[in-house]
Amino acid sequence: MKKPRISGRIRRFLGNRPIAMHYEVTRLFSSPQGYLIEIGLAKRQPDTLEPVREWLWVTRQSVTSLRLLHTDDDMRGARSFREARLQLDGPHAQLAWPNGEQLTLAASPMHALPAEHRQLIHNHLS
Repeated sequence: MKKPRISGRIRRFLGNRPIAMHYEVTRLFSSPQGYLIEIGLAKRQPDTLEPVREWLWVTRQSVTSLRLLHTDDDMRGARSFREARLQLDGPHAQLAWPNGEQLTLAASPMHALPAEHRQLIHNHLS
């Protein structure tokens, strides 16, 4: 049974004309403090057919883009961002912030993201 995917359309303005930006949630982790979301944007990276991937930390009131520092750790399930460090372990993840705070996250079904959080993502990406 296929899981329903969360996707959306974001309109960005280029000059005076809006351009549509499509995204799809590819991974979703949750914790009591918020959601960690990996999205794929419809725009492509140069010289590849892969969509641009972006990680977002979403709380009740804000969305923070996590900017990837390097990808050497990707094979071991770790991601280093400017804002935090992520350790992936199957259906679990741990997000460590520079202030020492560590959050334990669990994989969630794609439809678990509340509508108000989806709206925050739309606002953040537009």
